[in-house]
Amino acid sequence: PEFKNYTFKLIKDPKLSTELANIEKRELMIKYKFGVLYVKQGQSEDEIFSNRETSADFEEFLEFLGQRIELRGWTNYKGGLDVSSGTTGEYSVYKCHRGYEIMFHVCTLLPFQDKDLQRVERKRHIGNDVVVIIFKEGDQPFDPLILTNQFNHIFVVVQKAPSDGPSRYMLSIANKTGVGFYEPELPSPPIFEKDERFQDFLLTKCINSERASLRSPEFRSKMIRTANEFLLNVHNTYLQKKK
Repeated sequence: PEFKNYTFKLIKDPKLSTELANIEKRELMIKYKFGVLYVKQGQSEDEIFSNRETSADFEEFLEFLGQRIELRGWTNYKGGLDVSSGTTGEYSVYKCHRGYEIMFHVCTLLPFQDKDLQRVERKRHIGNDVVVIIFKEGDQPFDPLILTNQFNHIFVVVQKAPSDGPSRYMLSIANKTGVGFYEPELPSPPIFEKDERFQDFLLTKCINSERASLRSPEFRSKMIRTANEFLLNVHNTYLQKKK
């Protein structure tokens, strides 16, 4: 009964199935880009985005996170980075995890321009990442509210934990309002050995957190609007062919 006011037309064009399948594929994300910030104790937002020198602990974490790749000539997922003329730096960090491609926008690897006092170029990339990994130095808690970008929704805070042996990391996560539950759950205490299990946990958590963010009211309405536009375009295209 709910369809009695609609008119249905048979479309035999085989291209229609391909068009509808392509709309569905847009919902299945297999490529992700995550921001990575190096934060010294007590730094402001502009100071964080101005960091050029890092620490041995941060470099160890980057090596653990993924493969450092040369951008020029890179042929896999680019994550919006320039792979031809070097405008977004020489190197980045990349990881293929469970079939998903991940490009990390590492702030300290993005170009630093002395005249760009607000660090617009660095913020342009990380400011468009839903998930941001913060590697924190010092004992002062990190407050995500100092990052003023409205697009960032998930803040994954990593800190090296005290250890007499192999490296260990402490993990905490903050979400913006509206983001639902996503797995895997953090253990208690949230301390991990630097091994494949932690890498799998961290990357899976980041992927699932972005998916959960895209289901939040802020993103969901935009995604529905975009899907409706695609469907309307398909509708108009194939009805015109029918006529």
